[in-house]
Amino acid sequence: MRMILAYLAIANIRWARADIARSERLADEADAALLRSRGRVRVADALATRAGLGPRFSHLR
Repeated sequence: MRMILAYLAIANIRWARADIARSERLADEADAALLRSRGRVRVADALATRAGLGPRFSHLR
């Protein structure tokens, strides 16, 4: 019985480590997506300004 419980404990630790690693990867990907989005907003704002529309998207920065 102790061996089974030890095996289950080790398996749960491995799953927890995998979940932590996955959540860190997702957080990194989310940060990168936010940076890309902010860059696109800056480009859109510059294009709108060049078109004579004024800074339309500066509130999204």
